[in-house]
Amino acid sequence: MYVHPLLVLRVAPNGLDQVRVGVTAGRAVGKAVVRNKVKRRLREIARVRLPRLRPGYDLWWIARRRAATASFADLEAAVDDLLRRAHLLASPADSAAPHAERSP
Repeated sequence: MYVHPLLVLRVAPNGLDQVRVGVTAGRAVGKAVVRNKVKRRLREIARVRLPRLRPGYDLWWIARRRAATASFADLEAAVDDLLRRAHLLASPADSAAPHAERSP
């Protein structure tokens, strides 16, 4: 288990050639609208990073209370931090960004 002030990441091997992602936001995060907003944000952040993740793991993201007031950029930074600590995210130098700067 990897802990950040905004999120908790639980990782388990799944024996598959893919990554599965689950997102949870408990009632402590806020009312349903707030919880759903946090979960939508986390799903999108995870979706963008899926191609750069090592296969064979289940990732369970658990939103903490402070995630309700965090910006999208703060959530992205938290996800990247936790994925790096879990050794699941390739370094930026290892993978070319699909939307790299384009020259006019």
